[in-house]
Amino acid sequence: MALSYNSVLFLIVSLLSISSMSTSVGADLVNDVCSKTKKPAICLSALRADPRSKCANLESLATISIDISLKNAQSTRDLVNTLLKQATDPKLKTRYDSCLENYDDAVDELGGLPVFLKSKDYGGLNIHASAASDGPSTCDDNFSEQPAEAPQLKDASDKLQGLISIILVISNLL
Repeated sequence: MALSYNSVLFLIVSLLSISSMSTSVGADLVNDVCSKTKKPAICLSALRADPRSKCANLESLATISIDISLKNAQSTRDLVNTLLKQATDPKLKTRYDSCLENYDDAVDELGGLPVFLKSKDYGGLNIHASAASDGPSTCDDNFSEQPAEAPQLKDASDKLQGLISIILVISNLL
């Protein structure tokens, strides 16, 4: 049985329509999620940079956000370790040592999040993502007095907290 030209054309147009709808649904979902985060610009930049987010549902966006947050936490922990090794001021050494523990905890918490997502324990996901966010926040609190926090650490901390807030928003939407 041969397909007519009109049938083939209809099939192609239908497939293109479905494809464009799924792309716009993913974009709308990213916009919706990011509008609810602490730092929408960080959210939009991170999620739009990941090709998996184009057609993602909430659970897929959670996976992407966990991946991005974990990588960012690990690189920030590496930055803290570098700053610790370079520090000569005893106060800074103590603060960076404390921050290293905070970021170790954040990395551990973020590394455990896929289990909560896979088991659909969204409350546990939220609780442990919140605990991960405490790491950079607590590190920042160490610098309430002089000497000041290194600007690159402050920027990395702000970015990580913005990334983790994506997970928090998604866990409340799931």
